[in-house]
Amino acid sequence: MITGAYAVLHLKLSSEKEAEIVSRSIQPETESTIRYRSRVKVTKEGDSITLVFESKDITALRASINSHLSWLILLRNIYIFLEDQKRQDERTIHGEQE
Repeated sequence: MITGAYAVLHLKLSSEKEAEIVSRSIQPETESTIRYRSRVKVTKEGDSITLVFESKDITALRASINSHLSWLILLRNIYIFLEDQKRQDERTIHGEQE
């Protein structure tokens, strides 16, 4: 266990499906980070995910949080874009106009 600085980030997402997608997508990033300065554990429960950050120092903690927040924002934007595209495709299939 790394000690020194820690933070917990709890995110409630719009659905359990979105939480599963985000959790599975961010997991490889938590496994590939350099672990001698910080570590991140991701858990999912229902429509929420929790990230627990442990770092040797506050600088490493801040860097780890910033990296993961950037990835989470990117994943959220991709998810929203794909859901919008799916809705547009469904309207097109059913003959609806925008």
